[in-house]
Amino acid sequence: MAPHYFPWHDAFLAALREYPVLGHACEAVGIDRATAWRAREKDANFAKEVADALEEGIDRAEKEAFARGVTGWHEPVFHRGEVVGEVLKKSDAMLALVLKGRRKAIYADRTEITGADGGPVAHSDETTRAARLAHLIDVARLRKEAEDLG
Repeated sequence: MAPHYFPWHDAFLAALREYPVLGHACEAVGIDRATAWRAREKDANFAKEVADALEEGIDRAEKEAFARGVTGWHEPVFHRGEVVGEVLKKSDAMLALVLKGRRKAIYADRTEITGADGGPVAHSDETTRAARLAHLIDVARLRKEAEDLG
């Protein structure tokens, strides 16, 4: 029996905009991931629509992360099971995450690589590098031979 075709593209794109995860969108419209991948490979326009829908969904998530860091949200306060007020909460972690993503040059985590005793990294010439590479290749070959024998 031949598979029954149904027009899933629009619903798939809407699901991606709402929740930008391919697996979720596939599940939402009842297709498997391979079907979505094949459709993207066959149709450049659909591939662009998928990319745009993912960007829209991610933009929405980024906006929410920023809002949680800057504007915050109101969380109810309970006493003996009753709401007695609310408190404004903000997330430093969300704000830091957004800033790290948007302003990498300023906020991104960095790793500094130094040479011996914190000095500059020593550069070797082509001959030295070639000799080291040859040595590593020899070591790898010897290990392989030992594994094959053992």
